[in-house]
Order: sequence, then structure tokens, then C-alpha cells
Amino acid sequence: MKKLIDSDFLVGLFREADAHHKETLSVLEIETENESGLYVVNLVLFETATVLAHRVNMDAVRLFYDKLPKLNLKIISFDEKLESMSWEMFLKQTKKGCSFVDCTNMAVLRQFHLDGILSFDRFYPEKIRVQ
Repeated sequence: MKKLIDSDFLVGLFREADAHHKETLSVLEIETENESGLYVVNLVLFETATVLAHRVNMDAVRLFYDKLPKLNLKIISFDEKLESMSWEMFLKQTKKGCSFVDCTNMAVLRQFHLDGILSFDRFYPEKIRVQ
């Protein structure tokens, strides 16, 4: 199966104080054993680094950056087509506080025919959220 990773999952993985830390370790182990193809949008990597810098410190960002290659994620670049799809989805939202990056993830799920997303964010439909 092919799954996308959201920033809240990555933050949980790299921030020991995160409420989802143990769960992310367990889920990642299962996905690795199942040989799932794991994907991430480069915007999510930027967002994760920023959140770690704010909630932890720059040492946590450096650790994230150093360990990232070991996760063997397939990185999807935010290109013009993906940007257009993301804006289209983002502008259709009606709820206050919607995330552009979350809409980008939804566009990626659709464009690349991925099976689900590793996320705790309730923005994503339950049927595609892998927790």
C-alpha cells in the first residue's frame, strides 16, 4: 500500500513529549514491516521543521534533518500542477482555520492514487486516515 505522511505524524515521531510519540513509532514500525510505500510532500517537511523549531528547538530540527533519509520516504515536490490543485481545493473550504498544506495533501492523495495518510488530523476523512 502507498501512504502519505502528514506533518503531525512526523512531529509526533521526532518530539518525545508529543502525545502521539509512542503511537507514531509503533505505526511506522508496522508500515515498514508491511513494506508500505511512504510518501511525503516537501511542503510537509518544511512545516515539520518549523513546528519542531517552535515547539522543541533547533537541535530537534537538526536531528529530524539528519534522520530523514533513513525513513526512506519518497518526496513529492510541490510543482505548478499540484499548486493549482491545492488552491482549487483550499478555496472550496468553508471552515475557518483550514490549512493549505492539508489541502495539498488531499490533492496529492488524489493525484498519486495513494491509499491513505498517516495523520491524526480530523481534517482528513476517517476512511483514509491511518492511525
